[in-house]
Amino acid sequence: MEISRLNQTTFLLGRIDPVLAELMRRIVPSADPGDSERAKARLFSSPTDEVEEEQFFEDWQELVQPELARLFQSSIEIVEGDLKRMRSNPATGEATMSIPSDHLEAWIHGLNQARLVLTERFQLHEDELDSEPPSASDPRSFMRLQLHMYASLQELFLRLLERG
Repeated sequence: MEISRLNQTTFLLGRIDPVLAELMRRIVPSADPGDSERAKARLFSSPTDEVEEEQFFEDWQELVQPELARLFQSSIEIVEGDLKRMRSNPATGEATMSIPSDHLEAWIHGLNQARLVLTERFQLHEDELDSEPPSASDPRSFMRLQLHMYASLQELFLRLLERG
C-alpha cells in the first residue's frame, strides 16, 4: 500500500493489496458486537467495580455509556462511508481510496472497536496475539491476521494524525 497526501485535507491510499482491501471492508461488520455479551462488556467496561461503587456505576451506565455508543456508531459510519469510495482496479485487483484527514480519528476508533470485538468474540488473550504467526491449519489464522492488520493501520493513521 502506498500513502500520499492529495492536498491539505485528504490522504490517498493507493495500491492496496486485494487481501488488505478485503480486510478493510470487514472493519464495519467486525466492529459490531452483535449478541456477544463479552464484546459489549469490553466496549463498555466500567472504570470501577460495580459492587463497591454502585452509584458511580449507575451514573456511568446512564450518562457515559450512551455517549460512548454514539461515538462508536459515528466512527463506524464514517469508516463505512469512506470504504464505499474504495475502487478496485480489475486488471491488478489493487484498490485505491481517499480518506479525509478529519476522518483519521474515526478510523482509529473504528479499528480499535473492531479489534476489541474480534478479540472478545474469539476469546483471544494477549499472549496469543503476540505469539508466532499461526499455522495455516489453525482456524483462527485469518482472524489473527485481521487483528494484526488493523493494529498496523491504526498505527499508520496515528502517525498521519500526528503529522497534521
